[in-house]
Amino acid sequence: MSKQAEKRIALAKRVLETTDKTKLEAVEIALLGPAPVKFTKKELDEMELLADRMEQGHDPSHSWAEVKRQVLRRRTR
Repeated sequence: MSKQAEKRIALAKRVLETTDKTKLEAVEIALLGPAPVKFTKKELDEMELLADRMEQGHDPSHSWAEVKRQVLRRRTR
């Protein structure tokens, strides 16, 4: 048996033996992905408004370099 197959079997045994709800949920998320996020109509409308304002230049966005520079500047004060 290959090393990979041995690891898979050992992990499967550990999952089958556990009763820890948190660990089982983590395995489920790892295998299936997180549950889809549900937004309310109000939240979606607010996000659309923010996106529209950014596209129109009312709420400027910042590059990563700008954000990093601002954070570092504040940390040295």
